[in-house]
Amino acid sequence: MQPEPVRLHSVEFGAVVVTPRTEWVFAKFRDADGTTAEVEVTAANLSEGVVKGIAQAVDGLRATPIADERDVPAMLGIAEDGLRADLAGATVVSALRTAVSLTQSLKLGVSLCEALGGEATTRVPLYANINRGLFASGRTPGEFAKAAERAASEGFRAVKCAPFDEVTPGCGTAEAVRLAATGIQRVAAVTAAVGPEVTVMVDCHSRFDEESALAVCGELAALEVAWFEEPVDPAADSDVLARIAAHVPLPVAGGEHCYREDQFAELTESGAIRIIMPDVKFCGGAAVAARAGRAAVASGRGVSLHCPSGPLSLLTSGHATAAIPGAMRLEHAVCEADWRATFLSPAESISDGYLHLTAAPGLGAGLDWNLLQRIGRVWREP
Repeated sequence: MQPEPVRLHSVEFGAVVVTPRTEWVFAKFRDADGTTAEVEVTAANLSEGVVKGIAQAVDGLRATPIADERDVPAMLGIAEDGLRADLAGATVVSALRTAVSLTQSLKLGVSLCEALGGEATTRVPLYANINRGLFASGRTPGEFAKAAERAASEGFRAVKCAPFDEVTPGCGTAEAVRLAATGIQRVAAVTAAVGPEVTVMVDCHSRFDEESALAVCGELAALEVAWFEEPVDPAADSDVLARIAAHVPLPVAGGEHCYREDQFAELTESGAIRIIMPDVKFCGGAAVAARAGRAAVASGRGVSLHCPSGPLSLLTSGHATAAIPGAMRLEHAVCEADWRATFLSPAESISDGYLHLTAAPGLGAGLDWNLLQRIGRVWREP
């Protein structure tokens, strides 16, 4: 069935402070017929500009029929290649494109997964990102180990940490290797705590250069880590990353800030990345994540959606993951806020390392805006 065009009419926003380092930001798009689509638009220190950009875009598109989410950039007069280096702009466009896909799924009466070309699915496997839940701690190796143990006790069969706090990008090869020693201790504590039954992945947050990445990856491989995520920035240093990937014993993962299917294809075809990590908030939206993921799997690569975000982003990413046969586990930031499940109605359902989905139209759940207004804020841009 061909979905009817979307006519965006208005948008309102909500936000809640989760920790001193995290604020979730949401947008509720309303179609001319009253259908509403909710999208997470969290972009750290860029969120204020993203909100203004979304409001301006909706005002410019007001009531104009949008037949396909891929039409949005051209309708806004945006050259998509420029969004590779414009994370705020990519977030604005991604939010609008996801809103179109979600609105169309609601109008069709099918789940977002089905609207993205997948089959209705009841659950999606997750891995536990323990990093954000450790921000309020001393981030000692022992605290990393305890966080990993907790995740394993809750049924997660895979955990990820970002252990290299002390390494500063650009500090130099010898200094980076020296400073990485504490990070290696954190990873060793995690692997010892969870044992061989739980997979451990490591995110480097682009802190290394070519030579230090090679040295550090050797130590991580000895600890039987499953992947090596973004030792350098895939977008800015794709040639360097390709050389690293050709010489390390672990698969390189990354691409959380990449935009559109062609950028992921370029990174996999060059050998820079073995496992792509689209983020629905930045990559062009849920449909782009699903298409890029299917292309990666078809070419013999892996895909694991990036999602260290709130429950609405996780649910959207869950539907996109479910639309990719052969997708790897989806990221979930654990222990950041004990109350996060209550932000959705029905409540977010995670157990035994799985995100549970329903066959209801759209996402099958929505934000509790009354709760959001009580403990956060809700507003419209002037």
